[in-house]
Amino acid sequence: MSSSFFPTILAYTPFLSSIFVPLTGLVLPAVIFAFLFSYIESDNIG
Repeated sequence: MSSSFFPTILAYTPFLSSIFVPLTGLVLPAVIFAFLFSYIESDNIG
């Protein structure tokens, strides 16, 4: 991957909010809840 790829993407930032808003609002909490649920339900916590 070339180093000029990121400045090209960062020049077109209007579409990034449509990627990061669902990622942080839906995917990240779902991953955290799934991890915490599996951690709480495991028998060997301590």
